[in-house]
Amino acid sequence: MKQIIDIEHWKRKENYLFFKDFANPYYTVTSFVDVTRAYDMSKYLGIKFSQLVMYASLKAVNEIEPLRYRQIDEKVWLFDSIRLNTAVSLPDHSFISVIVPYKSSLKEFAEEIQKQVKIAQSGMGDAYGLDAEKDVLVISINPWYSFTGIQFQFPQNAGENMPLSIFGKVTEENGKKKMPVAMSFHHGFVDGYYVGQYWEKFQYNLNTLSE
Repeated sequence: MKQIIDIEHWKRKENYLFFKDFANPYYTVTSFVDVTRAYDMSKYLGIKFSQLVMYASLKAVNEIEPLRYRQIDEKVWLFDSIRLNTAVSLPDHSFISVIVPYKSSLKEFAEEIQKQVKIAQSGMGDAYGLDAEKDVLVISINPWYSFTGIQFQFPQNAGENMPLSIFGKVTEENGKKKMPVAMSFHHGFVDGYYVGQYWEKFQYNLNTLSE
């Protein structure tokens, strides 16, 4: 479900109109999150670590209204919930994208994403066909290397406010596990205050998620 925003009477009208026609209206924030407890909890629950951390991020996004706005055909919509778009790796190192709906619990989400992974591994779907879906958060899992900064590639119609995120290789220091995360934000919809909210809620979810 979604509702259209009356831009003329919207509190973000000035910001939105200023940034909407930028060739690249996004800025990217990269930070490390503490995944020590999340890593242990994933083992305890028998859930893949990657699925737990993606849910922690998706849950944070769904709790912040500006991250649920989307620009579609020159109109702004507020979605009730945002889904996950992520890639499933195949044995030949290609991938297929899947979309997983947001669920109210980690357990339900894990069950749903496992279904989607099985479908993808059977060869159904494609890598880019789901890019037409806008009510999503795109997360790429990158377990091969860590990073301190990253540059995203955006399409010509970059103003849709569809956040892109990459999770990097987990490293350990002084008994603590940390993971680099890069996340893009559309400046017409999201200011620094809400970026701060995202990182706070994301870390909180990583520290507290259970079944």
